[in-house]
Amino acid sequence: MSIYTIADDQEYHQHFNIEKEDPSLNGGNAHSLGKQFNVSKNAIDDWFLSKYHLQYITNYIQDRKVPFQIVTHPQETRTCYEKARILGGWNPLNVIKALYFESPLDKCLYVVVVPETGCFIDRQYLTTLLGLPRGIMLAKAKVLPTNMTYGTCSPFITPEDLLENGGKVAKILFDSETLIAKKHENLLDDFSFGLDHRFSLQINYYHCYKMLKAIFRHTIFAEELLTLSFTEKFSRKNGKIKINYDFKSINYRTAQFINDIHGVGDVSIENDYVDELDLPDILTST
Repeated sequence: MSIYTIADDQEYHQHFNIEKEDPSLNGGNAHSLGKQFNVSKNAIDDWFLSKYHLQYITNYIQDRKVPFQIVTHPQETRTCYEKARILGGWNPLNVIKALYFESPLDKCLYVVVVPETGCFIDRQYLTTLLGLPRGIMLAKAKVLPTNMTYGTCSPFITPEDLLENGGKVAKILFDSETLIAKKHENLLDDFSFGLDHRFSLQINYYHCYKMLKAIFRHTIFAEELLTLSFTEKFSRKNGKIKINYDFKSINYRTAQFINDIHGVGDVSIENDYVDELDLPDILTST
């Protein structure tokens, strides 16, 4: 039972124990997408979402018939690259990360929701985009919303997390270019949720944005987050051309192009798989 989908005609089996009967969780080490189980909306809520007060997700997707599923994994994951691998070699661009940044001025949280492009966010540009004073550098959030931990950060907040309701979340930003591309692709993207590192929620990035915008209208925004910024070194010697690119930030389409050409031609790839929020001190200049 590695994939859980909602089927309206299914009865809710209250005594079903996913820890014992799910082959991805009970030690059987079934592949993350090895088996599909159709269950009722109430089952999805009770087994996965209600403990985090996220039933608004199933309410929305059931009303609008949005493609959606919950996936269980045989191993815990903490990075997008681990998630992509355990999903059977998914493109990391289909694994979504939520980066929680904290303003040193008021300790408010600003959330960036983007696919794993392999490149860090340009934090100085983000600071300008948010209208924060010059010289301010956003830091890694020291305190996350109640139902999150590092490695499971997501955009799925609750009303209590909002700044206007006494929480800390001021804005949640999605990348505008990626929204257009993802709407056209119409594929499922993988999001973490809650506190269990073995579970993930799959919904298209565009539909996720539309859902959260409908529920938290004054907190969710689409902005040009993933800018393209790089330096280029061009050399020509003995009839050969060599070009090196050093990307400071990268947009979705360029990241997609780079991923698509991996393995074509004579390509050498080095990856350190380090996320900016894994760094010990994000305030350090880059």
